[in-house]
Amino acid sequence: MAASRDPTAPGYNIARDPALAKNRIYVGNLPMCTREELESICHPYGKVVGSLVQKNFGFVQFESEEIANKCADALNKSTFKSKALIVRNASLKTKAVRKANQALALGGGGGGGVVAGGGVGVGGAPMTVQGGIVMSATAAAPNVVPINDCEIIVVNRDNTKYAEFIEERLTNAGLRVDVLFPNEDVMLGQVLSNISARGCLYAVLVTPQHEALNSITVNILYGVPAEHRNMPLEDAIQLIASDFQIKKERDAVLMIPISSQKSRHPDAMQKLIEMLADNRPLTGLQYECIIKYLQEQHEKQLKVELGEANALAKLQAPDPEIELQKKILSIMNKPAVTEINSELMYSTFEAVKADARLMELLKDARVMKSLESIYKSELLDTISQYF
Repeated sequence: MAASRDPTAPGYNIARDPALAKNRIYVGNLPMCTREELESICHPYGKVVGSLVQKNFGFVQFESEEIANKCADALNKSTFKSKALIVRNASLKTKAVRKANQALALGGGGGGGVVAGGGVGVGGAPMTVQGGIVMSATAAAPNVVPINDCEIIVVNRDNTKYAEFIEERLTNAGLRVDVLFPNEDVMLGQVLSNISARGCLYAVLVTPQHEALNSITVNILYGVPAEHRNMPLEDAIQLIASDFQIKKERDAVLMIPISSQKSRHPDAMQKLIEMLADNRPLTGLQYECIIKYLQEQHEKQLKVELGEANALAKLQAPDPEIELQKKILSIMNKPAVTEINSELMYSTFEAVKADARLMELLKDARVMKSLESIYKSELLDTISQYF
């Protein structure tokens, strides 16, 4: 067993102490970052008591081995600053971790490269490619805990039994589920962002109020994100289970290989696209044909990726700028504003400034842009002609 270093010794860093390695995680393939940035992605899983950042890797120290393992399982293969992290308990005897530990003992940094398609990386660790991501062979091993389908966020540990009951129900529905206890000082938005970045599909929020009302809040994290607050538990379980089943069926369709002949654009359209790519001159009608074709393909692809309902919702969503202009026109067309015989809404300029809601509205750049668009149109000439 490794001897513990004296915490009172000069230069002591708890993240270097070999006796506490089990309470520590190794973070490989680390992009350039500060200790604070590295710690920020670990805070949701437990109290961080120390950290160390070197070239291409780092270590984060926790209070217990249980917290370290939970953080490692959650962050492994997640994306941080566009890089797929390789996260392990620092006590595991992989080549990459041993190399990093040796570098720490010498006070230096890690180095090395990654060979695409397989080979060796940092410290001679075998590398492989999984899902288009280059990672260590250890990270891609079958015994590694995969990404969860759903994570249950428990705000108060008094609701642990309730959360575990939900976990059991969702597990029986075929989902891979885990329970998460974030620190109180970590914002819920950050926790959801971290979970979503790892590829998790659903997040369930559990609070004392939820247990009292036999309800939960469901966050759908993939596709078009959606939040369903305070749903009755049975309805929420049914929603997650049915949505998960639909997604699995849709993903199975996406995995079916498509022949190059079927995926090719129609010959006439392929020729137009090639002309456009070659920067050759096109007529207005040819541009119109390309735009219409691409819009149709866009709609079809959205339906495949997001499902019929989500795709229609996304396609039919109104343009916020147009909606804002409509509201302003509606206000201007009210008799109290446009009729010359009616009383003025504001008798003095001071009265205008006293209207806090109006002043707040005028600070919105979109409102000013819409007003400018109205002023530049023929609307004012029309109003002056009839009034």
